[in-house]
Amino acid sequence: VAWGGKSLAVDFRPPSSGGDVGPYYSSMIHTVRATLANVTGYFPSEEHRPVKLSGFAWHQGWNDGCDANMTAEYESNLANLIRDVRIDLGVPDLPVSIGASGMAGYEPGRRADIVTAQLAVADGDRYPEFDGNVASVDTRPYCRDPSPASPSDLGYHWNNNCESYWLVGKRMGLA
Repeated sequence: VAWGGKSLAVDFRPPSSGGDVGPYYSSMIHTVRATLANVTGYFPSEEHRPVKLSGFAWHQGWNDGCDANMTAEYESNLANLIRDVRIDLGVPDLPVSIGASGMAGYEPGRRADIVTAQLAVADGDRYPEFDGNVASVDTRPYCRDPSPASPSDLGYHWNNNCESYWLVGKRMGLA
């Protein structure tokens, strides 16, 4: 499940955060449930194999960093997202890998505040229920300069640098 240009505060707003549930949260849950219910329709050769949802990856945050209020509530919204996804998909200990939104590198400001919130959610002292089953990956070291090191200067898409995307995905998978 992936959509660009969306916020956690509005588009993916989890039920536990109060207010209107984000339409993309609802769509994500519906899509995952429908896919799991029809796995053999997509993969007929897997008809006799049990299916298990084994992880949830979250790599988002740029749009929330565009607004001070969204940034301020990001940590609580992310913790609620994890809790609610686990409840709504019926997997109470679903492993979660969070790829911090490090596309701006180490620049201070709201983008750095989003990264801080993303890293905090994996802190077992702060969130004991996530200890050992939620991991955050600091992706800031994978930020590459614009041209000529990258194909573009679109910082919010890692400057379209394939190496950045590959490193983020690899680390999230290993987390």
